[in-house]
Amino acid sequence: MPFLFALSFLTRIPVPVKIEYDEKLPAKAMAYYPVVGLLLGMILITVDYLGRSFLPRNVVSSLLLIVHVYLTGGLHLDGFIDMIDGLFGGGEKERKIEIMHDSSVGSFGLIGVVLLFLLKYSILVDLTGLIRVTALFLMPVVSRWLVVFSAWKYPVLAASNLAKSFISSLSLKQVMAGFLWLIVTGIILTSFYNIPFLFMIFITFCAFLIANVISLSIYHQLGGLNGDIYGAINEISEVVVLLTALIYLGLN
Repeated sequence: MPFLFALSFLTRIPVPVKIEYDEKLPAKAMAYYPVVGLLLGMILITVDYLGRSFLPRNVVSSLLLIVHVYLTGGLHLDGFIDMIDGLFGGGEKERKIEIMHDSSVGSFGLIGVVLLFLLKYSILVDLTGLIRVTALFLMPVVSRWLVVFSAWKYPVLAASNLAKSFISSLSLKQVMAGFLWLIVTGIILTSFYNIPFLFMIFITFCAFLIANVISLSIYHQLGGLNGDIYGAINEISEVVVLLTALIYLGLN
């Protein structure tokens, strides 16, 4: 049941059964966020493999972005836009939080999301071979685990009732369970694609480092994190995974 809740919350993939909700379910489900990422990664590498059989890499790269946004319903993108609007469009702490809670899209958020897509697309166009497969497979797993870690590690904003309802029962148990799925992902990539395990550790560490720098910075500015910031951490972590893979590709 926690996995199905995670799947229904994080994606548009239909869940065939009715989920019996209780107040601890959202926190329990967070242990399965990386599993949902694993499923998304499998879909992405399948789309990439089929697409590159018929289409140029730049077209396939665009299709990957479209498929990814469709499958996730733009959930994390919405958080990224709101965070950028709040941090760059506000003045005092209270004003930044108020802007984040506003559902309308501001100029900073619009500019931010355009640049985000441009960067993701540019990286995907240049990623090739097994490094491309690794990045596409690892990207949604690492990013969703970092959301869980950030939610556990840093305080939630007092005004964020939805985030509170999700993480009120979150514990180290869910964080470590999610981390085990990271290891499973690494084993899959090592076994089927012969990808060096140290390379995957390096990618994960870089994303972990950047996510924590961002979380710590926002914590000092606002006093805590909220759902929008978790979404932004997911999006930024995905970029870091792709970018780190591209840097590795250029060095080898």
